[in-house]
Amino acid sequence: MAEISEDTTVEIPLRNLIALGAGLVMATTAYITLDTRITTVEHDIDIQSITVRENAKFVREWPLGLRGALPDDLIQNAKIMALESQQEEILSLRQQLNAIEIKLGRLDGTTETQEDKIETLFELWNKQQQPTRSRYE
Repeated sequence: MAEISEDTTVEIPLRNLIALGAGLVMATTAYITLDTRITTVEHDIDIQSITVRENAKFVREWPLGLRGALPDDLIQNAKIMALESQQEEILSLRQQLNAIEIKLGRLDGTTETQEDKIETLFELWNKQQQPTRSRYE
């Protein structure tokens, strides 16, 4: 084997040297591209796993009322609460109306009784007045 010294020379054709440089540039570019794509995919997987975890929590906690309500549910619940309030008002008004009807019934009965008494008194008075009229006539 030949000894290697400071005066040793290597002869490489220029086209092989250019091809070697181009090969190194392509290999470096391929490595960087693959590394970037792998990093992007790992980041996307992390984001998706966070999203899935949050959605799983939401699905468990939302029906229990721990996560609030969706906007459509809020509107629907507001309408239901308004209807329930109106229903309570209607029931209260019905009770008041029933009480008024009972009072009117009592007053009507009292008025009829008083009218009957007045009519009886008027008839008695008329009967009393008839004999006295005949005396003066």
